[in-house]
Amino acid sequence: MRQHPTRDPFVPVVRCAADLLAVVPHTLGYWPADSLVLFAAGGGTAGACVRVDLPADPDDERFTEAFVAQLAELVGHDALSDRVFAIVYTSGGTPDRTSPGGPGAVPAVLGLVDEAARRADRAVAARWVVAGEHWWPVEDPEDVRDVARILDSAVNAALVAAGSSYATAPRQAMDHEYGALPAGARREVAEQAARWARAGRDGWHRLDRLARILTVWEDVLTGVRDAGGDWLTAVLGHDDDLLGFLAAGLSDPVLADLLLAACATDDSAGVLAAAAMWAELCDGEPGTADPADEPTGPTRAPAPPGVADVPRRPGAGGPGASPGAVRLPASDAGELIRLSRVLSGEWEETPAWPRLDALYRVLQALAWLLDPGGTPTEQAAEQAAEQAAGAAAGPDAAAARAVLAGVLVELAQLNRFRARGSHTAHFVRRATALVPCHPAALRVLRLADARPVPLWARDRATAWHS
Repeated sequence: MRQHPTRDPFVPVVRCAADLLAVVPHTLGYWPADSLVLFAAGGGTAGACVRVDLPADPDDERFTEAFVAQLAELVGHDALSDRVFAIVYTSGGTPDRTSPGGPGAVPAVLGLVDEAARRADRAVAARWVVAGEHWWPVEDPEDVRDVARILDSAVNAALVAAGSSYATAPRQAMDHEYGALPAGARREVAEQAARWARAGRDGWHRLDRLARILTVWEDVLTGVRDAGGDWLTAVLGHDDDLLGFLAAGLSDPVLADLLLAACATDDSAGVLAAAAMWAELCDGEPGTADPADEPTGPTRAPAPPGVADVPRRPGAGGPGASPGAVRLPASDAGELIRLSRVLSGEWEETPAWPRLDALYRVLQALAWLLDPGGTPTEQAAEQAAEQAAGAAAGPDAAAARAVLAGVLVELAQLNRFRARGSHTAHFVRRATALVPCHPAALRVLRLADARPVPLWARDRATAWHS
């Protein structure tokens, strides 16, 4: 018989609809807009919280089957839940509003929810509509209440008192999840990153350099992890040259994948053994790759002449210690299989979340430094920074866009690991706005489509917790 622990009396308890609706924005990190949210529950605890965009035409038969199948799959991943709560968020209005996508479309959307829940063998416990400043239960549309009741609920007060918060706009929540640069911060990371993108050229995925680059990353991430709440100071304590180097390397998809896997497994040696096996397979293929193409994998070939050396390691031997020659492990087919499973979301073990969280914070800081115009107070247009970057011309501007896009794609990958689809799509959109048809960004979408929820995210014991 499964044992349930004694409830902590200081953990807020959902006792009414307003309490449950208050939990949603704290879980997502922002107040949803034009969204369908499914909140799973079971065994006396809250489960997965799934958000999707409201369909433009919920009566389109070609669309509805795929939409229902996707909802059923997402809800079914939470093995402990036995019911779901459905909330439709619209841009405003009252129960009699009938504009497309508004409350008038709610019955059709909820009909899709009912079918998805049936396929996932879940009951629909309750349904609400949140429209502008009002909300009401679907079963009683005359019972219109003010959103203020959600904001004033006991659960919202308890969550805020515990330090939880959420943004009023999705982009602010996603781009500044862990804060922002200090006011007046002026750094030259973007310039150094563009320089490293040129100096590194085709050298990022060379096997001997990969080992030294991962060593530098390990030192940086360890410092950020150990800094706790003072993580941003730890990041900004590194010079612009090193930060630019870290950012520029992420424009190479092979290095970006290996860094992600090294953090997830907390096993750089195993990942390098996988990379060695991968390099043997790539080097054994006949033909010569086009230098303009995306690299298909690492290589044992030496770096081209003129490629800049890997910078000195931070925090060791004074101002920095040279990574030096790193002994490469023997190639290992088993490690390559593990690497493939990690990157595809089919790994059955627990990711090293503290190290992945440190990587997330470094990536967010790099994105802020590369795109200083995207501060939380500037919410004019979602792609203002991308448009400004696109207006510039010349090789430096192209290199800067590629570097920022690489950082954003790595953030998308991390959010895929966290099973946050909206965040994943957001960072992919930003990357492809900078570099249209960005190959690595499109690959993230294919991976997310093939496995929307990684295996580890299906178990609350191994999934990421904010």
